[in-house]
Amino acid sequence: MVLGISGDLARRLLVPALVRLQGQGQLPPLRIWGFGAESWDTGELLAHLEAALREKPGLDLSAWQRLKGSIRYRNAEISPEGLSPLRHLEGPALFYLALPPSLFPKAVLALGELNLAQENTGWRRIAVEKPFGYDLASAQALNRLLQRYFREDQILRVDHFLGKTSVTNLLELRYRNPSLEALWERKGVAWVEITYAETLGLEGRARYYEQAGALRDMLQNHLLQLLALVVMEPPSRLEAASIRAQRAEALRSVQTAEPRLVVRGQYQGYLEEPRVAPDSPRETFVAVRLATHAPRWLGVPFYLRSGKRLAARSGFIFLAFHPSPEGQRGGLLLRLSPEVGLDLTLLGRGKPETLSFRLGPEPEFDAYEEVLLAALSGDLTPFPSQEEVEEAWRVLDPVLKAWEEGEPEVYPQGSEGPGGQMGILKPGHAWVSLRG
Repeated sequence: MVLGISGDLARRLLVPALVRLQGQGQLPPLRIWGFGAESWDTGELLAHLEAALREKPGLDLSAWQRLKGSIRYRNAEISPEGLSPLRHLEGPALFYLALPPSLFPKAVLALGELNLAQENTGWRRIAVEKPFGYDLASAQALNRLLQRYFREDQILRVDHFLGKTSVTNLLELRYRNPSLEALWERKGVAWVEITYAETLGLEGRARYYEQAGALRDMLQNHLLQLLALVVMEPPSRLEAASIRAQRAEALRSVQTAEPRLVVRGQYQGYLEEPRVAPDSPRETFVAVRLATHAPRWLGVPFYLRSGKRLAARSGFIFLAFHPSPEGQRGGLLLRLSPEVGLDLTLLGRGKPETLSFRLGPEPEFDAYEEVLLAALSGDLTPFPSQEEVEEAWRVLDPVLKAWEEGEPEVYPQGSEGPGGQMGILKPGHAWVSLRG
């Protein structure tokens, strides 16, 4: 069941991922009940979805023809009355909240009061999109509400970055290559940078972005999860319980952010975007310097940044090695987007030499394909635990309070971002240029 099937998330990501899985023969037989705010019938919803699918190059529309017969739509409010047709639902069920975050509590209450979490005739799971809360207190309140009706192993807190092939490759890279661990710590690494830069702006998502901003949209979830994958000790086994426990331990080790080491920016022209308040303080760029108590990373700064309307689309993790006596520096660059692979720069006589390994372009829908398959199978690996989510908010909560005053720094579109980001770097450190 998809609550919010007529919305942007379902149209852009969820349904295309389902179509891809259908075409690959990976979907079990499904009935998809969709609920939404639009006064449509099922045929109108299907036409709406199909129009979006036709804009996706390379998508197998014959798979859509096979899938769409399983979809039924109902215009309903998010309440026990609106969802009452599900009261006598039987069999396994996944409840996917593809809704604005403000509606998550209403949806959980409605499902809970209809006893839809009860596993009398098959498994029941609930998938909650990000941002999970707006700060630590709201995240804790949402967790308490979910746990009133659902067990922890039924709650899937979606962070689709954990389903990306490039991100799962990171875990495999460390786990399968123990020799890298000699480099993967403070004796080998001077600093770590995690960047996710976009050239796009709001693209019709102003209503959501005005509530979220870059910190809630990218930093609290995606980038801190990437940091956890770098910092964590290798799990004893590549299985959900061990991986989630190590990610949580890594986030527990991260020191609370100091507001003076956080920069927020807003691209020039943001205030002229449709549906943006003319005096909006919402940030479209955020950069932070963090530290961890983890013994292997003690003293190593972690620089995280993300922003819109920047010079290039680029997602990467860079581990900067300590310099040679001559001051040259090598490093390991893990490319996450738009190309997937790694660059290892080593020092020898003459100029540094780079060894490159490319896995090709980032697949468009692979993250949501993996998320959906994991949700249907009950694999909790790509879903952060309660502790992971709350620890991430704990790290950033003081920043949100500090931002109740002041304004973001304006930066030109197509640039590297606000100049203030240079001020949080330690002496001798530098951001990787987005221009290559």
